Amino acid sequence: MKVKFRDQKLPMLLTSLSDATVDDTICTVREAIYDGTDGFLLHLEKLRGDELNREGLTRLCGHLRGRPLYTMSYRRDDGRSDEERIAEQLLALECGASMIDMMGDMYDPSPRELTRDPRAVRRQRETIERVHEMGGEVLLSSHTWVYMTTGELLEHCAELEARGADFIKIAMSVNSEEEALEAMRSTVVVSRALGVPFLHICMGPHGKLHRAIGPKLGSCFALCVQRYTPAGHKDKPLLRAEKAVLENLDA
Repeated sequence: MKVKFRDQKLPMLLTSLSDATVDDTICTVREAIYDGTDGFLLHLEKLRGDELNREGLTRLCGHLRGRPLYTMSYRRDDGRSDEERIAEQLLALECGASMIDMMGDMYDPSPRELTRDPRAVRRQRETIERVHEMGGEVLLSSHTWVYMTTGELLEHCAELEARGADFIKIAMSVNSEEEALEAMRSTVVVSRALGVPFLHICMGPHGKLHRAIGPKLGSCFALCVQRYTPAGHKDKPLLRAEKAVLENLDA
């Protein structure tokens, strides 16, 4: 029986895994569990090619100690197709992962990572059905790389929700203090409007405060790193710092 994200108490502290080898990833997992993480997200695209296999993924999932893990395999200039990226994530589900992060433009790269091509949307729905049959969950995500108003977010998220997502993620840019403040309002509005949990990420220096307090506004996860590394994300807060923030806000 898989550990479901939907069965956990939200919001959750999740630690991002971007090491190149399984052994290094296991070390990060163990450290993060010690520091109080609730779960994990694994960047399959950052695992070295010879490490991304059934044996390695099974061994990694054996160290989660009952915590859920979701995977992503974002596009990189490595020659792999969208179909291959989904196959990697389905393999991870077989090995013990709980959920996959599927881009909203999977099978049809599109602006703001949201395809409206009927054939691509049908294939996304078929993939979601397959994941559900495997006992897993699907987070549909879009990295838009632009600022989005509350209205734009609502329309974008409604489109993703209609495809059968269990969770929805939007990562958008904020370029000023004014946009950052409006983004905080958007988190509250959109999280209340959707029928599924909403993960809202604001990218760039002005988005760092939102990353820290987003879970108090309605975002379902706080995405953290155990430590800063050359391959890792530099805007995500450290797990121990984010844990302290959430534990010391009584809102």
